[in-house]
Amino acid sequence: MLNSKAYNELPFSACKALPYFLGKVRLTVGDPQYYLAEFSFSYTEGKRFSFAFATFSKVIRELVHFGFIDPVDKGGLRGDCKSNNMFKLSKRWEVYGEPNFEWLEWKTFEPRKK
Repeated sequence: MLNSKAYNELPFSACKALPYFLGKVRLTVGDPQYYLAEFSFSYTEGKRFSFAFATFSKVIRELVHFGFIDPVDKGGLRGDCKSNNMFKLSKRWEVYGEPNFEWLEWKTFEPRKK
């Protein structure tokens, strides 16, 4: 991962945050469920790791853009402010920069219908 094109182009704040996202999945990398496990990562947690609100928002956009995480659901004001963003780890970073890379953007991601 550290030698990939995606990681080498990843901005510094996203590089710093990536281990926290990887650590959210409590399975071994070889487990078939590793890339299927959903996890939440709230802005409050991001603040605990010293990320400003705007920086953490940018980190999420960049990690999705470069293929390290995939959005599952958007949280926030829906559900009386009690829902968090949901993600899962992605392997899209492995083919970043190649013609078969699947582009995903956080801003255009549509949340699940409630």
